[in-house]
Amino acid sequence: MPAMRKAKVYKGSKTHYAIAIPKDYVRFHELDREENREIILLYDSVLLVVPKNMAKEILEEKKELIEKLLR
Repeated sequence: MPAMRKAKVYKGSKTHYAIAIPKDYVRFHELDREENREIILLYDSVLLVVPKNMAKEILEEKKELIEKLLR
């Protein structure tokens, strides 16, 4: 389900900002289900969103790519 979209950053609170996650991403990864709503954020010059229920698999499979992106 590769895609690229523009998104806006919204002021969420005094300490956080928010972005809207595309609906097709949420549905594909079943983030609309209460037990799947937690995500892992990896960031440096890029922001990576990883569904927590898939984190182990993705972080192992894409380890080299993630390390390159987060340098």
